[in-house]
Amino acid sequence: MNSSVLAALPPVMDSRQHADALVPTIAFGVVGICTFAVYIMMLRRQIIEKVPAIPVLALCANISWEITYAFIYPIYPQMRITLYFWIPLNLVILYLAVRYGRRDFPSLSRRAYGWLIAGWSLFALTFMPLATREFDDRLGVYTTVFVVVFMDAAFVVMLWNRRSTIGQTMYIAVLKMVVDVSGAVGLIIWFPDRWLLHQMIAAEVVLGALYIVLLYRRFRAEGVSPWRKI
Repeated sequence: MNSSVLAALPPVMDSRQHADALVPTIAFGVVGICTFAVYIMMLRRQIIEKVPAIPVLALCANISWEITYAFIYPIYPQMRITLYFWIPLNLVILYLAVRYGRRDFPSLSRRAYGWLIAGWSLFALTFMPLATREFDDRLGVYTTVFVVVFMDAAFVVMLWNRRSTIGQTMYIAVLKMVVDVSGAVGLIIWFPDRWLLHQMIAAEVVLGALYIVLLYRRFRAEGVSPWRKI
């Protein structure tokens, strides 16, 4: 094998590309605005229907990500300020999701459900900083896509298990896809040579699209307009 190939640094060690900042700035601005809108709609849906509007384990991972990059490995100032707004809102969503979420785990006792949430939260809260250290991922790039792929898959599983649109809306599903695609644009521009990152981005987009299609069909099967429920 060519010695220059062996000597090359792995892509994870490459620094961020110094590309035109306009497109990534717009892309991540869209991510911030749409994510906040999704959180508000999820909170509203949980209050109205008294069921989680987001898979509870995915939410635990998401909050762990936010805590990691707000306090443990502080991210760049603009994003850190955004996280300071997101975290309190997400904690309220988490409280309601945990309170109402046991119905998504019908085979678990109340105690087992509590241990599941506690154990997974502990894992997520330790995984995020450890993964950041392992990958030197101070921008939260890989941890972000890990969480998003897990979350998108969990939404599909949640819909499949419930066999119902309860707690879910097309607006949340579509805005979630907008967040995924916008974030993907910014990350690919910043890191064009990170193929694992690109694979994870492709997975999250496919899973997000699958969820939209399945949710739309479920609304139709229930005889309800997919766009009436907000």
